[in-house]
Amino acid sequence: MRKIIPGEKIDKKELRDFAKMAGRAYVNDPVHSYATKNPERRVKFVYHFTMERLNTSNGEDYIYVDDEGRGICVWRKARNEYGVIDFLKCRDWLYLYWFWPNTLRTLFAYGALDVKNFDEDTWIISPVFVDPEHQGEGVATELIKEGIKDMTAMGYKCGLEAQSEKNVKFYEKLGFKITGTSRYEKGNVTHYYMVYDENQI
Repeated sequence: MRKIIPGEKIDKKELRDFAKMAGRAYVNDPVHSYATKNPERRVKFVYHFTMERLNTSNGEDYIYVDDEGRGICVWRKARNEYGVIDFLKCRDWLYLYWFWPNTLRTLFAYGALDVKNFDEDTWIISPVFVDPEHQGEGVATELIKEGIKDMTAMGYKCGLEAQSEKNVKFYEKLGFKITGTSRYEKGNVTHYYMVYDENQI
């Protein structure tokens, strides 16, 4: 497993490869399924959306990469909300212009999230995904466990946001517990706020 710490960067080619992986991995994600109905268009949109997200993380956050390139897990400070300047740092915002209805629906759905649900010393998983061909092999579990080990050793709390009950059950097995929810009624999307508690394991 490779760990990229704040101040280090992943090269652009690798970022693009992971963004392509995200397009496949998030094809059934509740938010993206609501925002982009057509699956083929959804894969393309998620690619550009993830490129924006990973470019913002690149050099700022803790990023864990599977040695075989099967998955990635990003940890960012919970209260670090990204703004317009961060959005413009990556030129993929130009491509998102062609997906503007999908972009707006996605941002409105995610806009229901409230980072104040987390303490200031909390780092959250944002995002984690694994190539669909390798899901079920324990890749995400190992990436997340390594992050938890490092974050707790540095004195930080660990958290995340989930949008499906299936994912909630997965995270509960890793020691996370629900501490709150918020709801985007128009998209029928529930956001679950979860915090790591070693006593849950």
